[in-house]
Amino acid sequence: MDWATIAERVGYASAGAACTAVGEALKANLREQDQNVDELRALGLAKVNRLQAAFWPAAIQDKDPKAAKVVLECIKQEARFQGTEAPTRVNMEAQRLADEILAVFDEGAGGPGEGT
Repeated sequence: MDWATIAERVGYASAGAACTAVGEALKANLREQDQNVDELRALGLAKVNRLQAAFWPAAIQDKDPKAAKVVLECIKQEARFQGTEAPTRVNMEAQRLADEILAVFDEGAGGPGEGT
């Protein structure tokens, strides 16, 4: 369906007006989604912080290994929520070597009787 048809059916003065209105509605929707994500992130972070605070004394003062594990998981989750978790590193040299090995196998994978 083209913009002129949309404008006519919905009651806009022109195809350009319909296009602009749809664009603005999409932008507003994205802003609302971003706001919802931020609210959910803040709520999740608050839960993680409360859990960490509850287990902190046992982990630090009592040196309880189970409590320490919970605290460490809370710290990891906090980094995920905040987006500060270190990115996964890829060894590019190893990837290049693997690609070369696969290429050699692909070259040698001709039909039956080839290469003999």
